[in-house]
Amino acid sequence: MNRLSPLKTLLLSVMLVTTAVANDDVEREQQRIAREMIQVLNAYAVYKMGQYEEAFSRYKVLAEAGNQQGMLNVANMYAKGLGVEQNPSLAFAWYQRSAEAGDAISMLELAQAYRHGQGVEADETRALYWFRQAANAGEPDAQWQLARHLMAEGDADEARLWAERAAHQGQVAAQQFLRLP
Repeated sequence: MNRLSPLKTLLLSVMLVTTAVANDDVEREQQRIAREMIQVLNAYAVYKMGQYEEAFSRYKVLAEAGNQQGMLNVANMYAKGLGVEQNPSLAFAWYQRSAEAGDAISMLELAQAYRHGQGVEADETRALYWFRQAANAGEPDAQWQLARHLMAEGDADEARLWAERAAHQGQVAAQQFLRLP
């Protein structure tokens, strides 16, 4: 008869318990993500019905909890004055939080804010930094903006690379520039 030593039995028990705990953690995280997605969709539905104050309130709860979509939408609503008084500085602050959390659209918005001095002093160096961050994150409009900047600077090879990336993602101006369908 092949018996497990007490040490092997203990190790096997620890592995089984650890696996069960890990599976519970994964399930809890999946449930949290699902709840958060439902909250985002509910806020979006309220927004689409034109109930901007309620939508802003819902997005703000999500944003303060660290949800990127919530941060982006709070920023957009501050930028446009929907459901809240228009405030370019607060819009910029929320775009920055979302961009730093990895949201590519927020990176693009941050770049535009720096370029045009919306909610922050205009700073072309910072704008280009964020255009590049958004481009690297796969945002096609940022890729096209970066390509245009590089063309103006005389870096045709890198400009073409970014224009091609943007065009292949459906960015119309880049497609027209490259004469792609």
